[in-house]
Amino acid sequence: MSGASHGKTSQGLKIAMSALSRPSAEADRRLLPGGGRRPQASVGVSAEPAPLGAYPPPVLAAAVMAAEGASFVLVGSAALWLHGEPVSVGDADVVPEPGERNLRRLREALTQMALWPQAVPPLRRFPLVHAASVATSYGRIDCLLERGRVDWQRLRRSSAMLPVADAAVRVAAQADARALRRRFKG
Repeated sequence: MSGASHGKTSQGLKIAMSALSRPSAEADRRLLPGGGRRPQASVGVSAEPAPLGAYPPPVLAAAVMAAEGASFVLVGSAALWLHGEPVSVGDADVVPEPGERNLRRLREALTQMALWPQAVPPLRRFPLVHAASVATSYGRIDCLLERGRVDWQRLRRSSAMLPVADAAVRVAAQADARALRRRFKG
């Protein structure tokens, strides 16, 4: 997929996000099929997207990053919410695919979404830090860079692609999301 199509998809998501405070049921039906159902994940199976207003903002942040071409696995409360668990979603925890090309796309997406773009670490620091947190208008995005270097392949194998708004987001298997949350949240 070309960079132009990534920008076009992301632009559509950003325009749609501007209307989140006033979505209508008719607009949701016209733009995004799914009738308000929360998508249910299973490996290799995609669900219909829910209307924009049905998603917590951090989940939409993951959709914007995916639309911008960043490759990652969504973990934490956002992944558990997408699996249908009744959890509060306060941030988006992502485990990025390692590799300079992807980390560059990730950093570009984070910089575009950041409330303070200068706070996004430079690309050269990504291999040196365990995590990078970025404040966005969607909420905080935590990039678990060390987990990407250590667990990317394993998490990717058991993940599923789910539609979120008009983007496909790779979501960790429910068991993996729970295990990581227990391990790092206590």
